[in-house]
Amino acid sequence: MVDTYDGERDAAQIARQIFADSIIWDTHAGVACRPTLDLGFLSRWRQGGASFVGLNIGWDALPWQESLKCAAHYRRWLELHSDQYVLVDRFADVERAKRDGKLAVALDLEGADALNGNIEMIGLYHRLGVRQMNLAYNKNNAFAGGCTDEEDIPLTALGREAIAEMNRVGMMVDCTHTGYRSSMEIMEISKTPVIFTHSNPRALWDHERNLRDDQIKACARTGGVVGVNGVSKYLARDEDCTPETVINHIDYVASLVGVDHVGIGLDSVLDPDEMPNLVKEFPNIWPASEASQWDYGSWSFIVPEQLGTIAEGLLLRQYSEADVKKIMGKNFARVASAVWM
Repeated sequence: MVDTYDGERDAAQIARQIFADSIIWDTHAGVACRPTLDLGFLSRWRQGGASFVGLNIGWDALPWQESLKCAAHYRRWLELHSDQYVLVDRFADVERAKRDGKLAVALDLEGADALNGNIEMIGLYHRLGVRQMNLAYNKNNAFAGGCTDEEDIPLTALGREAIAEMNRVGMMVDCTHTGYRSSMEIMEISKTPVIFTHSNPRALWDHERNLRDDQIKACARTGGVVGVNGVSKYLARDEDCTPETVINHIDYVASLVGVDHVGIGLDSVLDPDEMPNLVKEFPNIWPASEASQWDYGSWSFIVPEQLGTIAEGLLLRQYSEADVKKIMGKNFARVASAVWM
Protein backbone atom coordinates (compact mmCIF):
# COMPACT_ATOMS: atom_id res chain seq x y z
CA MET A 1 0.00 0.00 0.00
CA VAL A 2 2.35 2.66 -1.28
CA ASP A 3 0.66 4.59 -4.05
CA THR A 4 -1.47 7.66 -3.51
CA TYR A 5 -4.30 8.86 -5.68
CA ASP A 6 -5.49 12.40 -6.23
CA GLY A 7 -9.17 11.95 -5.52
CA GLU A 8 -11.96 9.86 -6.96
CA ARG A 9 -11.27 10.80 -10.58
CA ASP A 10 -7.79 9.28 -10.55
CA ALA A 11 -9.02 6.20 -8.72
CA ALA A 12 -11.83 5.67 -11.24
CA GLN A 13 -9.42 5.96 -14.16
CA ILE A 14 -6.92 3.55 -12.65
CA ALA A 15 -9.69 1.09 -11.73
CA ARG A 16 -10.90 1.11 -15.34
CA GLN A 17 -7.39 0.29 -16.51
CA ILE A 18 -7.10 -2.54 -13.97
CA PHE A 19 -10.37 -4.00 -15.26
CA ALA A 20 -9.15 -3.71 -18.83
CA ASP A 21 -5.79 -5.37 -18.18
CA SER A 22 -6.45 -7.87 -15.40
CA ILE A 23 -8.59 -10.88 -14.60
CA ILE A 24 -11.51 -9.81 -12.39
CA TRP A 25 -12.76 -12.80 -10.42
CA ASP A 26 -16.10 -13.17 -8.62
CA THR A 27 -15.80 -16.67 -7.28
CA HIS A 28 -19.47 -17.30 -6.48
CA ALA A 29 -22.86 -16.08 -7.71
CA GLY A 30 -25.77 -16.70 -5.35
CA VAL A 31 -28.31 -17.78 -7.94
CA ALA A 32 -30.90 -20.52 -7.43
CA CYS A 33 -30.19 -23.82 -9.18
CA ARG A 34 -32.96 -24.60 -11.65
CA PRO A 35 -32.64 -26.99 -14.62
CA THR A 36 -34.78 -24.61 -16.70
CA LEU A 37 -33.06 -21.37 -15.67
CA ASP A 38 -32.33 -18.76 -18.32
CA LEU A 39 -28.71 -17.78 -17.70
CA GLY A 40 -29.11 -14.43 -19.42
CA PHE A 41 -28.51 -12.76 -16.06
CA LEU A 42 -24.81 -13.56 -16.53
CA SER A 43 -24.69 -10.49 -18.77
CA ARG A 44 -24.66 -8.42 -15.58
CA TRP A 45 -21.26 -9.84 -14.66
CA ARG A 46 -19.99 -8.95 -18.13
CA GLN A 47 -21.40 -5.45 -17.78
CA GLY A 48 -19.82 -5.17 -14.34
CA GLY A 49 -16.39 -5.91 -15.79
CA ALA A 50 -15.93 -9.44 -14.41
CA SER A 51 -13.68 -11.86 -16.27
CA PHE A 52 -14.82 -14.92 -14.31
CA VAL A 53 -17.79 -16.02 -12.24
CA GLY A 54 -18.55 -19.26 -10.40
CA LEU A 55 -22.10 -20.54 -10.87
CA ASN A 56 -23.55 -23.20 -8.60
CA ILE A 57 -25.46 -26.17 -10.00
CA GLY A 58 -26.61 -27.59 -6.67
CA TRP A 59 -26.78 -27.35 -2.91
CA ASP A 60 -27.66 -29.75 -0.12
CA ALA A 61 -31.38 -28.97 -0.16
CA LEU A 62 -31.76 -30.39 -3.68
CA PRO A 63 -31.97 -34.06 -4.71
CA TRP A 64 -28.70 -35.07 -6.33
CA GLN A 65 -30.49 -35.72 -9.63
CA GLU A 66 -31.36 -32.01 -9.85
CA SER A 67 -27.68 -31.08 -9.76
CA LEU A 68 -26.99 -33.32 -12.74
CA LYS A 69 -29.93 -31.78 -14.61
CA CYS A 70 -28.64 -28.30 -13.81
CA ALA A 71 -25.16 -29.19 -15.01
CA ALA A 72 -26.54 -30.51 -18.29
CA HIS A 73 -28.74 -27.46 -18.82
CA TYR A 74 -26.08 -24.91 -17.85
CA ARG A 75 -23.46 -26.53 -20.08
CA ARG A 76 -25.79 -26.53 -23.07
CA TRP A 77 -26.88 -22.93 -22.47
CA LEU A 78 -23.27 -21.75 -22.28
CA GLU A 79 -22.33 -23.70 -25.41
CA LEU A 80 -25.25 -22.13 -27.29
CA HIS A 81 -23.98 -18.68 -26.22
CA SER A 82 -20.28 -19.28 -26.86
CA ASP A 83 -20.01 -15.90 -28.56
CA GLN A 84 -20.21 -14.33 -25.09
CA TYR A 85 -19.22 -17.04 -22.59
CA VAL A 86 -16.55 -19.68 -22.08
CA LEU A 87 -17.23 -22.76 -19.96
CA VAL A 88 -14.04 -23.33 -18.01
CA ASP A 89 -12.19 -26.62 -18.19
CA ARG A 90 -8.63 -25.48 -17.49
CA PHE A 91 -7.26 -22.22 -16.17
CA ALA A 92 -6.08 -21.37 -19.69
CA ASP A 93 -9.75 -21.04 -20.62
CA VAL A 94 -10.06 -18.09 -18.22
CA GLU A 95 -7.12 -16.38 -19.89
CA ARG A 96 -8.55 -17.13 -23.34
CA ALA A 97 -11.93 -15.68 -22.36
CA LYS A 98 -10.24 -12.51 -21.14
CA ARG A 99 -8.36 -12.10 -24.41
CA ASP A 100 -11.53 -12.66 -26.43
CA GLY A 101 -13.69 -10.28 -24.39
CA LYS A 102 -15.90 -13.08 -23.04
CA LEU A 103 -16.97 -14.08 -19.53
CA ALA A 104 -15.43 -17.29 -18.18
CA VAL A 105 -17.89 -19.43 -16.19
CA ALA A 106 -17.11 -22.42 -14.00
CA LEU A 107 -19.66 -24.54 -12.17
CA ASP A 108 -19.63 -25.24 -8.44
CA LEU A 109 -21.47 -27.27 -5.81
CA GLU A 110 -22.58 -26.09 -2.38
CA GLY A 111 -22.60 -29.28 -0.36
CA ALA A 112 -21.63 -32.88 -1.05
CA ASP A 113 -25.14 -34.32 -0.87
CA ALA A 114 -25.03 -33.99 -4.66
CA LEU A 115 -22.65 -36.97 -4.61
CA ASN A 116 -25.37 -39.35 -3.37
CA GLY A 117 -22.88 -40.73 -0.87
CA ASN A 118 -20.46 -41.79 -3.60
CA ILE A 119 -17.11 -40.05 -4.01
CA GLU A 120 -16.82 -41.45 -7.54
CA MET A 121 -19.35 -38.78 -8.49
CA ILE A 122 -16.66 -36.15 -7.90
CA GLY A 123 -14.83 -37.12 -11.08
CA LEU A 124 -18.09 -37.07 -13.03
CA TYR A 125 -18.97 -33.60 -11.80
CA HIS A 126 -15.45 -32.46 -12.61
CA ARG A 127 -15.89 -33.66 -16.19
CA LEU A 128 -19.18 -31.75 -16.31
CA GLY A 129 -17.38 -28.51 -15.41
CA VAL A 130 -17.57 -28.34 -11.60
CA ARG A 131 -14.35 -26.72 -10.45
CA GLN A 132 -15.04 -26.07 -6.74
CA MET A 133 -17.18 -27.65 -4.03
CA ASN A 134 -17.81 -27.40 -0.31
CA LEU A 135 -18.86 -30.45 1.67
CA ALA A 136 -21.80 -29.09 3.68
CA TYR A 137 -24.33 -26.28 3.28
CA ASN A 138 -25.17 -24.91 6.76
CA LYS A 139 -26.39 -28.28 8.12
CA ASN A 140 -24.49 -31.43 9.02
CA ASN A 141 -24.44 -34.23 6.46
CA ALA A 142 -22.63 -37.52 5.86
CA PHE A 143 -19.44 -35.69 4.87
CA ALA A 144 -18.96 -32.75 7.22
CA GLY A 145 -20.49 -30.34 9.67
CA GLY A 146 -22.47 -27.29 8.61
CA CYS A 147 -21.78 -23.85 10.06
CA THR A 148 -25.28 -23.28 11.49
CA ASP A 149 -26.06 -26.75 12.83
CA GLU A 150 -26.53 -27.20 16.57
CA GLU A 151 -23.72 -29.78 16.79
CA ASP A 152 -20.26 -28.83 15.51
CA ILE A 153 -19.19 -32.23 14.19
CA PRO A 154 -15.76 -33.21 12.87
CA LEU A 155 -15.03 -34.21 9.31
CA THR A 156 -16.30 -37.72 8.68
CA ALA A 157 -14.40 -40.62 7.11
CA LEU A 158 -16.44 -40.10 3.93
CA GLY A 159 -15.55 -36.42 4.01
CA ARG A 160 -11.86 -37.26 4.22
CA GLU A 161 -12.21 -39.50 1.20
CA ALA A 162 -14.00 -36.71 -0.66
CA ILE A 163 -11.20 -34.21 0.00
CA ALA A 164 -8.59 -36.68 -1.23
CA GLU A 165 -10.62 -37.28 -4.38
CA MET A 166 -11.09 -33.55 -4.99
CA ASN A 167 -7.34 -33.10 -4.66
CA ARG A 168 -6.79 -35.96 -7.10
CA VAL A 169 -9.06 -34.72 -9.89
CA GLY A 170 -8.19 -31.03 -9.53
CA MET A 171 -11.27 -29.51 -7.92
CA MET A 172 -10.83 -26.55 -5.57
CA VAL A 173 -11.77 -27.28 -1.96
CA ASP A 174 -14.20 -24.69 -0.56
CA CYS A 175 -15.06 -24.41 3.15
CA THR A 176 -17.84 -21.81 2.92
CA HIS A 177 -21.00 -22.88 4.81
CA THR A 178 -18.92 -25.60 6.53
CA GLY A 179 -18.78 -26.07 10.29
CA TYR A 180 -15.81 -24.89 12.33
CA ARG A 181 -14.36 -28.30 13.27
CA SER A 182 -14.82 -29.75 9.82
CA SER A 183 -13.31 -26.72 8.10
CA MET A 184 -10.23 -26.77 10.32
CA GLU A 185 -9.70 -30.47 9.64
CA ILE A 186 -10.18 -29.98 5.90
CA MET A 187 -7.50 -27.31 5.90
CA GLU A 188 -5.15 -29.69 7.72
CA ILE A 189 -5.50 -32.57 5.27
CA SER A 190 -6.00 -30.95 1.86
CA LYS A 191 -2.94 -31.23 -0.35
CA THR A 192 -4.01 -28.17 -2.36
CA PRO A 193 -4.87 -24.63 -1.24
CA VAL A 194 -8.27 -24.34 0.44
CA ILE A 195 -10.60 -21.43 -0.27
CA PHE A 196 -13.64 -19.79 1.29
CA THR A 197 -15.54 -18.65 -1.77
CA HIS A 198 -17.97 -16.28 -0.03
CA SER A 199 -17.33 -15.81 3.70
CA ASN A 200 -16.68 -12.79 5.91
CA PRO A 201 -14.69 -12.27 9.13
CA ARG A 202 -16.70 -12.85 12.29
CA ALA A 203 -14.61 -10.31 14.19
CA LEU A 204 -16.34 -7.55 12.19
CA TRP A 205 -19.83 -9.05 12.20
CA ASP A 206 -20.68 -11.79 14.67
CA HIS A 207 -22.76 -14.18 12.59
CA GLU A 208 -22.38 -17.96 12.67
CA ARG A 209 -21.93 -18.00 8.88
CA ASN A 210 -18.82 -15.85 9.25
CA LEU A 211 -15.25 -16.97 9.96
CA ARG A 212 -13.24 -16.94 13.13
CA ASP A 213 -9.73 -15.55 12.93
CA ASP A 214 -8.12 -18.97 13.24
CA GLN A 215 -10.12 -20.21 10.25
CA ILE A 216 -8.84 -17.29 8.18
CA LYS A 217 -5.27 -17.93 9.33
CA ALA A 218 -5.57 -21.65 8.58
CA CYS A 219 -6.82 -20.83 5.09
CA ALA A 220 -3.85 -18.57 4.47
CA ARG A 221 -1.44 -21.28 5.67
CA THR A 222 -2.73 -23.56 2.90
CA GLY A 223 -2.00 -20.83 0.37
CA GLY A 224 -5.72 -20.22 -0.02
CA VAL A 225 -7.99 -17.20 -0.33
CA VAL A 226 -11.02 -15.87 1.55
CA GLY A 227 -13.62 -14.40 -0.80
CA VAL A 228 -15.51 -11.59 0.93
CA ASN A 229 -19.21 -11.60 0.13
CA GLY A 230 -21.69 -8.77 -0.33
CA VAL A 231 -24.67 -10.12 1.61
CA SER A 232 -26.09 -7.64 4.09
CA LYS A 233 -26.67 -10.04 6.99
CA TYR A 234 -23.03 -11.15 6.90
CA LEU A 235 -21.58 -7.66 6.52
CA ALA A 236 -23.19 -5.28 9.03
CA ARG A 237 -26.53 -3.66 9.66
CA ASP A 238 -28.80 -3.92 6.65
CA GLU A 239 -28.51 -0.25 5.81
CA ASP A 240 -24.72 -0.60 5.69
CA CYS A 241 -24.63 -3.09 2.82
CA THR A 242 -22.33 -0.92 0.70
CA PRO A 243 -19.05 -1.32 -1.18
CA GLU A 244 -17.37 0.54 1.69
CA THR A 245 -18.49 -2.13 4.13
CA VAL A 246 -17.20 -4.85 1.81
CA ILE A 247 -13.86 -3.03 1.78
CA ASN A 248 -13.88 -2.97 5.59
CA HIS A 249 -14.06 -6.75 5.55
CA ILE A 250 -11.35 -6.97 2.90
CA ASP A 251 -9.20 -4.67 5.03
CA TYR A 252 -9.64 -6.91 8.04
CA VAL A 253 -8.61 -10.09 6.23
CA ALA A 254 -5.67 -8.36 4.52
CA SER A 255 -4.45 -6.98 7.85
CA LEU A 256 -4.79 -10.37 9.52
CA VAL A 257 -3.13 -12.63 6.94
CA GLY A 258 -1.86 -10.43 4.12
CA VAL A 259 -3.23 -9.13 0.86
CA ASP A 260 -2.36 -12.38 -0.97
CA HIS A 261 -5.17 -14.22 0.80
CA VAL A 262 -8.28 -12.13 0.20
CA GLY A 263 -10.57 -11.84 -2.82
CA ILE A 264 -14.17 -11.35 -3.92
CA GLY A 265 -17.11 -13.78 -3.84
CA LEU A 266 -20.15 -11.51 -3.88
CA ASP A 267 -22.82 -14.24 -3.61
CA SER A 268 -25.13 -11.83 -5.44
CA VAL A 269 -28.83 -12.69 -5.54
CA LEU A 270 -30.40 -10.71 -8.36
CA ASP A 271 -34.05 -11.78 -8.15
CA PRO A 272 -35.77 -10.16 -5.11
CA ASP A 273 -38.21 -13.07 -4.84
CA GLU A 274 -35.60 -15.80 -4.91
CA MET A 275 -34.53 -16.02 -1.27
CA PRO A 276 -38.00 -15.71 0.30
CA ASN A 277 -39.22 -18.47 -2.02
CA LEU A 278 -36.27 -20.72 -1.19
CA VAL A 279 -36.81 -20.31 2.54
CA LYS A 280 -40.46 -21.27 2.15
CA GLU A 281 -39.49 -24.25 0.01
CA PHE A 282 -36.62 -25.43 2.25
CA PRO A 283 -37.35 -24.12 5.77
CA ASN A 284 -34.88 -26.45 7.52
CA ILE A 285 -31.76 -25.20 5.78
CA TRP A 286 -31.48 -21.91 7.65
CA PRO A 287 -31.61 -21.38 11.43
CA ALA A 288 -35.09 -20.34 12.59
CA SER A 289 -33.73 -16.99 13.75
CA GLU A 290 -32.41 -16.28 10.28
CA ALA A 291 -35.25 -17.78 8.27
CA SER A 292 -37.73 -15.55 10.08
CA GLN A 293 -35.84 -12.53 8.73
CA TRP A 294 -36.09 -13.56 5.09
CA ASP A 295 -38.79 -11.06 4.31
CA TYR A 296 -36.21 -9.73 1.86
CA GLY A 297 -37.03 -6.18 2.74
CA SER A 298 -34.39 -6.51 5.43
CA TRP A 299 -31.82 -8.16 3.14
CA SER A 300 -29.76 -6.62 0.40
CA PHE A 301 -26.86 -7.60 -1.83
CA ILE A 302 -23.87 -6.02 -3.50
CA VAL A 303 -24.33 -6.65 -7.23
CA PRO A 304 -21.81 -7.24 -10.05
CA GLU A 305 -22.12 -3.69 -11.36
CA GLN A 306 -20.50 -2.53 -8.10
CA LEU A 307 -17.24 -4.43 -8.61
CA GLY A 308 -15.65 -1.31 -10.09
CA THR A 309 -16.72 0.75 -7.09
CA ILE A 310 -14.98 -1.73 -4.79
CA ALA A 311 -11.77 -1.43 -6.80
CA GLU A 312 -11.96 2.36 -6.70
CA GLY A 313 -12.54 2.28 -2.95
CA LEU A 314 -9.48 0.11 -2.42
CA LEU A 315 -7.36 2.56 -4.40
CA LEU A 316 -8.69 5.47 -2.36
CA ARG A 317 -7.64 3.60 0.79
CA GLN A 318 -4.13 3.61 -0.61
CA TYR A 319 -3.92 0.01 -1.74
CA SER A 320 -1.38 -0.21 -4.54
CA GLU A 321 -2.47 -1.11 -8.06
CA ALA A 322 -0.67 -4.43 -7.67
CA ASP A 323 -2.59 -5.22 -4.49
CA VAL A 324 -5.93 -4.21 -6.01
CA LYS A 325 -5.24 -6.57 -8.91
CA LYS A 326 -4.62 -9.37 -6.40
CA ILE A 327 -7.82 -8.72 -4.46
CA MET A 328 -10.00 -8.26 -7.52
CA GLY A 329 -8.88 -11.49 -9.15
CA LYS A 330 -5.22 -12.41 -9.17
CA ASN A 331 -5.34 -14.25 -5.83
CA PHE A 332 -8.13 -16.62 -6.82
CA ALA A 333 -6.59 -16.98 -10.27
CA ARG A 334 -3.34 -18.08 -8.61
CA VAL A 335 -5.10 -20.86 -6.71
CA ALA A 336 -7.14 -21.94 -9.73
CA SER A 337 -4.06 -22.13 -11.94
CA ALA A 338 -2.41 -24.40 -9.37
CA VAL A 339 -5.40 -26.72 -8.84
CA TRP A 340 -7.29 -27.05 -12.11
CA MET A 341 -5.98 -29.74 -14.41
